[in-house]
Amino acid sequence: MVLLFPIIFMSLSLYAVCLAQDYIKNYLPEGAIARFGKGYVFDFQYSPDGKYIAVGSTIGVWLYDTQTMKEINSLTGHKDFVTNVYFNPNGKTLVSQSGDGQWAPAETKLWNVSTGELIATLTDQKFSVNGITYSPDGKIIAIANGDFTICLCDGFTGELKSTFRGCGYRLLTFSLDGKVIAGGNGELIRLLDAATGENKTAFAAHANSVDNIKYFSGGKKIVSQGGDNNVCIWDAGTGEFVRNFREGTSGVSSIDISRDGKKLAIMNSNGTLTLWNSQTGEKIKTITSETKLNFVAYSPDGKTFACDEDKDGTMLLFDSNTARLVHRFKIPGHRKSVNDFRYSPDGQTLAVSNGFEIYFWDVNSGELQNTITGYSEVVGDVIYTPNEKTLMSFDDIVRIWDIDNQKIQRTIEMNSNVCAIACTPDGKTLAIGTCDDTILLWDNTKWKLIDTLEGHTEAISSVAFSQDGNVLASGSYDNTIQLWDVNTGVQLNTFSGYSSVINVIRFSPNEEHIMVIGDDNKMHTWDIKTGRLVNAIEMNFEGVSYSSMDFSPDGKTLVTADGPCKISLWDLSNGERKNAVHFEGIGDYVVYPPNDVVYSLNGKFIACAVSSLIFLWDIETGELQKTLKGHIDTIDAITISSDEKTLVSGCRNSTVILWDISQ
Repeated sequence: MVLLFPIIFMSLSLYAVCLAQDYIKNYLPEGAIARFGKGYVFDFQYSPDGKYIAVGSTIGVWLYDTQTMKEINSLTGHKDFVTNVYFNPNGKTLVSQSGDGQWAPAETKLWNVSTGELIATLTDQKFSVNGITYSPDGKIIAIANGDFTICLCDGFTGELKSTFRGCGYRLLTFSLDGKVIAGGNGELIRLLDAATGENKTAFAAHANSVDNIKYFSGGKKIVSQGGDNNVCIWDAGTGEFVRNFREGTSGVSSIDISRDGKKLAIMNSNGTLTLWNSQTGEKIKTITSETKLNFVAYSPDGKTFACDEDKDGTMLLFDSNTARLVHRFKIPGHRKSVNDFRYSPDGQTLAVSNGFEIYFWDVNSGELQNTITGYSEVVGDVIYTPNEKTLMSFDDIVRIWDIDNQKIQRTIEMNSNVCAIACTPDGKTLAIGTCDDTILLWDNTKWKLIDTLEGHTEAISSVAFSQDGNVLASGSYDNTIQLWDVNTGVQLNTFSGYSSVINVIRFSPNEEHIMVIGDDNKMHTWDIKTGRLVNAIEMNFEGVSYSSMDFSPDGKTLVTADGPCKISLWDLSNGERKNAVHFEGIGDYVVYPPNDVVYSLNGKFIACAVSSLIFLWDIETGELQKTLKGHIDTIDAITISSDEKTLVSGCRNSTVILWDISQ
């Protein structure tokens, strides 16, 4: 897998080439040297002409050229993950949506597709956005808000045109002529005049909720799906009931209607697909599979329809005329799940996402044409290799990144998710703690598995090597610590008697002791040679759950991440707290406990990750030296290079950032 770093391609216009520096600037926050990973995929859409794909991710919106499948722009600025993207029907603007209005502001932004410039922020509010849609001519953007309003904005400038109140819509769609806005309002379907907001008609459509609305038959009819498990057809002008489609008691997970409006596909919650004649109400066929089917969609050209199976990352492609299975597409690799799929506007390509990659299959030949990669899961930890030419991070797999060219050098994939990693000081061996209770020892020089250490009975929570690399310590959710001989794989000792999960495990700087912190908020010190418990320091303070610690270079002081809004320094000679640094003057972040703390090798400053920020504190004065901003979600791990010029952070937004801290 290769990280596709910002590149400007020859196929783009000269104007786009001139924007290269702006593109890189948008991708990299201030003070950052490099970013590894592109986030996690939440949504993706083709442009109407099929030339571009917009991908909504945890760090913003990526724009791709569909001919090369390379990035041409990165749209950043949202305060939260981008969960939805919408192209203007004319392809010139793009709307992105993020936040839920509760944990993060509900933001809707309008972008210029050709330049990547932000045109306007349409919403930035403390209530949700329930639905967004463009008018057929692209001139109007309709936004249904959680405060029972509908805002109409200019589709090119973002200017607010009008606000309709008293409209508690969960979803919106324009009529084909753009004159009417249809929306689901509780159990009702309401038809509003798009120019005045006046209620043209309203009719009881479904019990519980209206979940889907589509215009068809030249805009003369509406098909709706509801929480009562009914699928109904209505006269689009009068709201008069035409026909109901229901079979048995099974619910409905999705619907779609063919381009000519003659065939209605209903995906039932029991995993079967039924095809109906929308004009007569007669059933055409029932389609079943070896496993449950989830969602269905007709191609824009009307020749095929596709649906996904519940497991193994399989897509089924059918001929829409005969309902015959034409192709079976299977996602390669170990991430075998379908999160979303889209047809290209010409119906010749089916794009399928598993959240990490997007695969493109030729509808006619069934061949895999292209793949977009570089996305990942939440970053659990990140470490330098000893030569500091590469970084190691893990989510559900281990990734080794080349720092100079920002590309993935290797990936290590396993049958179980990764929970912890550590590297020997010589860089030759990697320990991978997994969720299936085992520890894998990996040879980094030959890229092969050396040994599998078995002994824990629950997932591994922490691993650490001794300085000579001959001993490995592991902590687990089974409340035990185990010591292993790295060369033989033999279990040397087990420290038990804990009443909590082991959060952090470290060798003391003199390597005579193992230091352990668990959920019981006690720091236990064990003598490695004798296996004797030396002491147990009671660290419980203000209800803190300690999950991070680091030693000073001289081994005399321990720093812990406390909460909320504090880090503490402990004297290891007597186990007493000797100093505490309180976060003051940093806004709302004072309510969050630190997620990770790291001592600098010269012992002069401490780096601390709090929510999405990183703070550098002068140990002697307690003053804040620097604040690093750029992630938009919680930072799980930080580490500092040996020359103390760079800092690396791994974030839940599925990216790793390398920061310049030399100034």
